[in-house]
Amino acid sequence: MHYYVEITCLPDEGVSVAFIMGKVMDVLHLALVNLQQQVGRNPVGIGFPAYVYREDDTGEVEAAQMGGKIRLFSRDQAHLEALNLKQQLERLADYVHIRGISEIDRPNLAFASFQRVQPKSSKERLIRRKAKHTGQTEAVVREQFASFEEQRTHLPFVHMHSHSSTQAFRLFIEKQVAEPVEDWQFSSYGLNGRVPVPDF
Repeated sequence: MHYYVEITCLPDEGVSVAFIMGKVMDVLHLALVNLQQQVGRNPVGIGFPAYVYREDDTGEVEAAQMGGKIRLFSRDQAHLEALNLKQQLERLADYVHIRGISEIDRPNLAFASFQRVQPKSSKERLIRRKAKHTGQTEAVVREQFASFEEQRTHLPFVHMHSHSSTQAFRLFIEKQVAEPVEDWQFSSYGLNGRVPVPDF
């Protein structure tokens, strides 16, 4: 059995849905980290029912958007209750609508996985990171990256903020149609490319 909560981001004058989505996802990430610490894993997955990514026959992107809805899924209603979403999202109350926990009772339910994609897009950041982790000088590491080509993606994304470094970043997300699996655990963002959630 699956249970879910749906959060709808409500645009307001001067406040875009994308901005609200980022704020909501920041809060959800912290809530999922706390849940993960309590139960030893994250048993709540996230889906984006209004997600759209489409390319034409030549590979050009026709549409790419996250949409304004987030669904949190769990096989145990208690895990969704433990997130205490109304309280967690209280400061965003004017910008979100949270539906109560619902049980999914649909025949022929479709599933899709949502996974984070991290393009290697910043050569300088990668050089700094490798230098820090290996103890090599940046000059030595820069030589190793001489032939590096930065990657780009046009996947839909959510603007997020790192809670450890306060740096802003884009959480790129890829959706894949998939068959359900028995394993049921997710990253602290509620994502897992191998574990699909209901898609409706």
